[in-house]
Amino acid sequence: MAMAQGDARRALIVDDSRGQRMVFARHLRAWGYHTIEAESGLQALEACAQTHFDLILSDWVMPEMNGVEFCRAFRALRREDYSYFILLTSKNDKNAVAEGLDVGADDFLSKPVSAHELRARINAGERLLAKEREVRTARGHLIAAVEALEDGFVYFDAGDRLVLANNRYREMYARTADAMVEGARFADLLRIGLARGQFPEAIGREEAWLQERLVAHRHGKPVRQILPDGRVLQIVERETADGGRVGLRVDVTELHRARESARRAEARALQQNEQLRVTLAELQGLYDALDRDLMEARRLQQSLLRKREHAFEGSHLSLLLQSSGHVGGDMVGTFTISPTRIGVYSIDVSGHGVAAAMLGARIVGLFAGGEHNQNIALSRDPATGRVTACAPHEVALRMNDLMLQEIDTESYLTIGYADIDLHTGHVRLLQAGHPHPLIQRRDGRIEFLGEGGLPIGLVPAAAYATVEATLHPGDRLFLYTDGITECINQAGEEFGCAGLEASLRKLASARGADLLDALKWELTTWAGKEEFGDDVSGALFEFDHAKPVGVTSHRYYRGVPVLE
Repeated sequence: MAMAQGDARRALIVDDSRGQRMVFARHLRAWGYHTIEAESGLQALEACAQTHFDLILSDWVMPEMNGVEFCRAFRALRREDYSYFILLTSKNDKNAVAEGLDVGADDFLSKPVSAHELRARINAGERLLAKEREVRTARGHLIAAVEALEDGFVYFDAGDRLVLANNRYREMYARTADAMVEGARFADLLRIGLARGQFPEAIGREEAWLQERLVAHRHGKPVRQILPDGRVLQIVERETADGGRVGLRVDVTELHRARESARRAEARALQQNEQLRVTLAELQGLYDALDRDLMEARRLQQSLLRKREHAFEGSHLSLLLQSSGHVGGDMVGTFTISPTRIGVYSIDVSGHGVAAAMLGARIVGLFAGGEHNQNIALSRDPATGRVTACAPHEVALRMNDLMLQEIDTESYLTIGYADIDLHTGHVRLLQAGHPHPLIQRRDGRIEFLGEGGLPIGLVPAAAYATVEATLHPGDRLFLYTDGITECINQAGEEFGCAGLEASLRKLASARGADLLDALKWELTTWAGKEEFGDDVSGALFEFDHAKPVGVTSHRYYRGVPVLE
């Protein structure tokens, strides 16, 4: 069993089925992983003792040592780097899933495993590992910084539990160094020190000394402390913004003997304290700058949605966009096809954050303008030279080719797209991996349209279908993302199509932006919180009456009338 070399990501595939291992290995190598295979939990555990793996895929049911037993044994290994562990199982029992999580599994996949779902789960694991590496690196920098100090450094959290102490601090309190484990309470460390004779000045008045020391600690009062070897420490403690305590232990033995030396030591302690404050202030400045950048990104994304409401002769379009974080991958919008036709789209890019928002903005740019060379939904008839609209399924094909051939990304997107005739109410629809578009008739009835379809950017030469429907006066069409139907309540239940249908029936008398705001309130009530786990967006088109034939006084760009 050869070990992978180099700095590339490593994956361990554990399954007693050679065929299953070959399938997973092929996918993982295509995604940039060096793979190692093991046919049993015992063999996998031996590999883990020699090599670090970023990702571990393990079957649940195996001879000798099953996946749960292997996961438990693996987590018991003392390792600095974290590995993302996915259990592969046909078990759907919640107790079995809970057992796997309890022993240290990070995620589950049910067999048979979809390659797309596997890639999505691995993406989630890679994000977690990236964050873990960032935290570990930051902690390493912090430890290196405090270890460079000449004085003892210690940090307790808001619950007065030990978070960090440098070697100098442990050397000063050598009699209690073995008790200085992460999570140890400050008061308990003092009591252990009293029992071991760590504080000579407390002998004979231990309880009174303990109370005085705790008061000084809580209020940040300076303390001079004598150690058993006669050294004198100056204790400087300060409260942090989160309620914790950061402290320095400065050896002022010589300063205690000479006033001038004492002043120099005090200046040094104050200087080091100031350096720490400046470092913390610089870190805060970096965090503030990052937050400002994200807020600016949010404003830029919202600027792509120029206005929430668009009025046409006889029709009305309202748009909803709320990101789950600063920025997100959802976008909605409209564009003009002809004086009597408009295009309306709802897009959901996989993932969240800045990368998804940037891809979403680029995709929105494909629908900009009224020229065929600017708008992916338009084409020029070579016989007449006139600009015409592509069928919705042709738009999907164009976008799929563009995503796979020109846009360098592993992300994909889903889209609901409608080509609407403002005069006849005739609608041509596309559903590519998106939730089913729906029509609410004038009498309140709900009709879900489409049969699903593949997302954009996953499968070369994917097939897509155009669905047709007709709106009558009083009907409305709703395109929306899965942030609505997959909104989770505190019991882990999804809002679903049933919840959406019930809400639209309940809100049948509401119109336009008022309806979308009311629907968002229904989701907030369902979720029990104002922040959603996924982006929430939608486009609501209300067909009040047909646009009169021959009315061509205005063109519309994104719902804004433009003089001919």
